[in-house]
Amino acid sequence: MTTKFKHLKTGDTYEMIRDDVINCTNANDHQIMVLYKRDGYPDLIFVREKQEFYEKFEKIN
Repeated sequence: MTTKFKHLKTGDTYEMIRDDVINCTNANDHQIMVLYKRDGYPDLIFVREKQEFYEKFEKIN
């Protein structure tokens, strides 16, 4: 089962892949990220800081 989210500003829907990805870049080392993809675009993968993701997206059924 996949977890779907709607972007609060655009209304576009996305599928969460994981919400426990660790950022390993120097400036943001160990920051927890969300890995997700837009519905209809299976090859387009996004990453966003976890707190920001949950502020800008809402879970849908």
